[in-house]
Amino acid sequence: MTLLHNIARTLQRRRNSTWHALGYDTTVRAETAADYAAIAELTQTAFNNTAEAQLITSLRQQCHDYISLVAEQHGHIAGHIMFSPATLDNAAGVQLMALAPMAVRNVLQHQGIGSALVRAGLELCQKRGIAAVVVLGHPAYYPRFGFSPASVFNIRCPWQVPDNAFMLLPLNPAALTGQSGQVLYHPAFAAL
Repeated sequence: MTLLHNIARTLQRRRNSTWHALGYDTTVRAETAADYAAIAELTQTAFNNTAEAQLITSLRQQCHDYISLVAEQHGHIAGHIMFSPATLDNAAGVQLMALAPMAVRNVLQHQGIGSALVRAGLELCQKRGIAAVVVLGHPAYYPRFGFSPASVFNIRCPWQVPDNAFMLLPLNPAALTGQSGQVLYHPAFAAL
């Protein structure tokens, strides 16, 4: 069985009951090659440029340990999220994942689709034994999942950003004990 097949099976078993209670027919699953064009279109529309869509393509081509999930609603892609491996500059053995990018179709926002994608991705990261997940994102959104400013953990962003926008969620706090440094994203992020 492939890793992608295992992810798909795990996600199929774990549907978001809130959506079904609201009458939505939405599932979160691993992306397939058949989703690539829809993901690119969704991402370009959400970010109003092509940079993030190109990042997704580059990560698929250059990185084999990524997690890429879609939210599907009535046979159409409603949202997408990607996690890619990252490390600390002075602690190469600490396995991190970077959450980026995430997009939800504009007309479907505020329905819990993004939250379901984040939760499903975090669950898969935890099952892989990842120490922590980092995200450069909206400081009012990600704390609901347990993210805190990375600076609290003595971990820095490689770019000049507001302190509260670069966040970290420890999945294995013991792995972060005594660690500090700057996060090293996959080289594909350099094109952003």
